[in-house]
Amino acid sequence: MTDKKRTLLFTASAYVFFLIAFGLIGAVILPMGDDALHFQQSPLMQLMVAVAAWTPTFALLVFFKKLLPNTSVKAFFKHAFQARLNVGLLLCITAIQLAAFFGAVGITAAIEGVTLQSLLHISLPTLATGFAFTAIQGPTGEQAGWRGFLQPHLQKRHSVLKSSIFVGLIWGFWHAPLWFTGGFAGLDLILYIVFYMIAITCAAIIIGVCYHHCNNLFVPIWIHFMFNFTLTMFTGNVLAVMPWLAAVYLVITIGYVIWHKRRHAA
Repeated sequence: MTDKKRTLLFTASAYVFFLIAFGLIGAVILPMGDDALHFQQSPLMQLMVAVAAWTPTFALLVFFKKLLPNTSVKAFFKHAFQARLNVGLLLCITAIQLAAFFGAVGITAAIEGVTLQSLLHISLPTLATGFAFTAIQGPTGEQAGWRGFLQPHLQKRHSVLKSSIFVGLIWGFWHAPLWFTGGFAGLDLILYIVFYMIAITCAAIIIGVCYHHCNNLFVPIWIHFMFNFTLTMFTGNVLAVMPWLAAVYLVITIGYVIWHKRRHAA
């Protein structure tokens, strides 16, 4: 099987598996009627969402022998986490992501004429719940597929930056079914999709650059975790903050691209 066919097989199976999982969740919720909203806030629903988020890893494992015929699952995961972590890099990107989130929320608050605190829900129970559910969902469930397999697979033929953009677009459009369940329609839906894709593609580039400089899968997991976890603290209209979050992440991405190029030129 050629590299292109492996890319297509993994991507298509990740999409199909997610659509199946998403459809099953819909099949459970739709017959509930007025009780659906209450169920969506339940731990069982969160567990179902977590299972759906793991579909890229399921796709990797189901087709592992075709995708990576010369290695074992154990060897793959051992290699993915064996590189020494760059603590300084992790602390830096953590601080930057926190600044990006609070900066975007601050801009939103200023435009809407409200206080920053009114758009945030920060308490120990909220943080603990957000941390727990974020930890078992996308960050841990997706990255073995997107960055453990797909990113290095694409880097066999493309540069780090180009591969990161490809993965970002694939990763972003994989979330497409969720766009149509957020309550947006018409122009609001179009704007949400545009700003979401900018933000997630920028995040993908940051992940790709940082992963290249510290080849441990924990790095993309952590950056993805921080991206999702910070949003659990936001209580306002996500469409109001998304343009500013996209703009701030775009600026950060430019900075990381310049850093990456200078590191390679040195």
